[in-house]
Formats: sequence, C-alpha cells, structure tokens
Amino acid sequence: MRELNLEKIELDKKFLNSKVTSRDLFNKEIAIAWSSHIYDNARKQLDIPQMFFSQLPSDLKSYEIKKRKKLFISIMLPLLIRGNDIVNYERKKLKKIFKNLDLKFLQTFCVKYKVSIDKCMVNNINTKKDLEKLKDELLTKINTFPLSMMLAQAAIESGWGLSRFAQRGNALFGQWTWNQNQGIKPKDNITAKFAVRSFKNLQDSVNSYILNLNTHRAYEKLRKYRKLMMMKDKLFEGKKFAKYLDRYAEIGYDYVLKVISMIESNKFEDFDNLKLKLTS
Repeated sequence: MRELNLEKIELDKKFLNSKVTSRDLFNKEIAIAWSSHIYDNARKQLDIPQMFFSQLPSDLKSYEIKKRKKLFISIMLPLLIRGNDIVNYERKKLKKIFKNLDLKFLQTFCVKYKVSIDKCMVNNINTKKDLEKLKDELLTKINTFPLSMMLAQAAIESGWGLSRFAQRGNALFGQWTWNQNQGIKPKDNITAKFAVRSFKNLQDSVNSYILNLNTHRAYEKLRKYRKLMMMKDKLFEGKKFAKYLDRYAEIGYDYVLKVISMIESNKFEDFDNLKLKLTS
C-alpha cells in the first residue's frame, strides 16, 4: 500500500473535467482509511488538513453507504471552511477600507455583492450617515454560514455526491442558470428552460453557493437573522439558520424540515467550529 500523506492530498490538474475514480487518486483501501481519519478528527473538533479536491470520485456509488458518507464529508469540509475563510477575508478587507476611508476600492464589493453602484460612488457619499448605511448594507451581505447547514444542503442537493449534476458538472448545490450553455439540463424535464449550473471545480461551486445566499433577495431574512446573531454575539447554529431556507427549493418549508433532519440525523453541528490546519 502506498504511503499516505495526511497533510496534503489533492487532485492533479490533469483530472479537471474528466471522469476520475478513487483508483486514480489512491486505492479504495487508502480512500477509506484517509476519510475515516479526517472524519474522526473532525468529530473531535481537530483542525482539518488543507486538502482541496477539484471533483468527486466517479465511483462513489461503489462504496458501502457509511463509508461513502465519510468520504463525501471528508472531501466537503475543507472546501466549505475555505469558502467561509474567503468571505471572512473580504469582510476584514472591507472593514479596513471603511476605517482608512479608501472608498475608491468599494465598487468591486458593490458589484460582487449586488449593492447599488450609485451608493458606492465617492461623490454620492456626502455624510457620515451615508457611509455608515453603506457599510452596514455591505457587511450584512459579506459574512459566513454554519458548516452544518452548508454540508446538509450539499448532501441533499448532490445526493451525497452521486447526482449526475455533481458528477458531471461539480454542481453541489443545485443552482439554476437560464443560460443552458453554462449548465446541465434535467433529464426528467425536457421542456425546462433552465439548467443546473456547472462549475470548473468543487470550490467554485461552494463559492458560488455562498455568494448566492449572500446576495439573492430570496435569502434576505436569512441575512437579517445572521446580522441579529452577530449583534447578540451568538454562535451560528445550522438548524436555526436552516429555518430561513424555505425559498431555496420549490417544496418550500418542507425543504427546511429536510435540511434540519439531515443536520440532526448526521450530527453535522459537531462540525460548526472547525478550522483549517495552518500550514508552515
């Protein structure tokens, strides 16, 4: 059996957008041992190694259910933590911009987070009240989400990594696109005018999902709840956040119950405080 480096395992770029099984990465025995190690350490609240897979193994279905779930979770956790870390970096950067009044850099954030560009024009920020209002609007949108909620949605939307959209298009969260050239059309809905958006890698899918929750008007109540939790200095809890996902799917509040059930049955809230292991 090959030596297993627990600190760094990632797909080589040559595998991008190609069918790749766990045998191409490491043999099945190693895959099971590796994922059990990561999973057990995550349950113990130990930091997660920085291992970022660009796509899911195409032979996930061949794994026994419990082992498949452990492998999926072990692949997902670093990607989700990294997605939150990227947002945290932007949040700190934005606070620094307001502190130093480097307002010329605001427009990039306004475009990305769908805040009216007029509000971000230096010439339109005339008073301290204007500045504080803009700061509050941006910081309300530029923030993180509980890992437990994100992991539950990834498991539901991708069928634990088995869905055609996840396997062929790295689509972990079932995001729609009206540009069918950018996605995969559902097989069971030939007349559909939408497609499930594809991504070049799993991290892009995670980042797009977080941006969607942070910008779409359907999740405004979710962001307001998060802001309230920040003001009260409360921990982010996946089950409580999930109550505001009723507009994520066509089944409405039943989707909320589905996400909460996934979190509870798999004890995903154990993962909410995980961090990536620092590298030298």
